[in-house]
Amino acid sequence: MGILIFYLGAIMGSFYNVIGTRLPKKEKVLITRSHCDNCGKDLKWYNLIPIFSYLFQNGKCSFCKEKISSDHFWVEIGTGFLFLLTLIYFPIGYEFFIGLIVSSLLIIIFVSDFKYMIILDSPLIISTILIVILKIIYYSSQNVLYSLISGIALTLVMILVYILGNFAFKKESLGGGDIKFTFIIGLILGFKVGLAALILSVFLALPYAIATLELKKNSEFPYGPFLAGALLIVFFHYDKFVLLIDFLFNF
Repeated sequence: MGILIFYLGAIMGSFYNVIGTRLPKKEKVLITRSHCDNCGKDLKWYNLIPIFSYLFQNGKCSFCKEKISSDHFWVEIGTGFLFLLTLIYFPIGYEFFIGLIVSSLLIIIFVSDFKYMIILDSPLIISTILIVILKIIYYSSQNVLYSLISGIALTLVMILVYILGNFAFKKESLGGGDIKFTFIIGLILGFKVGLAALILSVFLALPYAIATLELKKNSEFPYGPFLAGALLIVFFHYDKFVLLIDFLFNF
């Protein structure tokens, strides 16, 4: 089961890499064949086997022999690992399926935001719909309503941070995608735990932000991957964060 889930993740990772690299450039995803970025040749089925094709071809295009970016290989490995980790942490059920959605979002946002400083709308919309459907299946309509309110409330907090950041730095402090993604964090975690995830994301992003400022002399950096990383960490350790929040508020 673990091997199957890992390779399913690798297959999905290959697709997520296509989404994260093509959609920001307004390229078609589903109706065009995969091709070599260098020579433009359409790839055969045996060139598209996740992980193995890259290894067997020594990381090169089988037509023009130009080097293929290792991003493809590592995204496939990373997604497979996250899918396997989800299986290890959760039994098949609500948490397992939400874990797959969170892992998928992390990979897509990681690719698109680091490469193009964009968080795509379509993965956020599809994820929101799937999460709501899962909540309807596994929980009550009251739970769905609470989750939606939590998502909206957390988004309002992020909008407030955005306004204050713009005022403090005299320029845009957050991207629209970061604010939209916050809704999903609240939808999954609830307001209080979602707020903890936002705080954690700041600490995750801080070393990268400092390094970007010092090395590249640039104050702009992709924040989405750190938001997604914080969501993943908090979701996988949800009970521990609930206990921590209860302790701090009751102290």
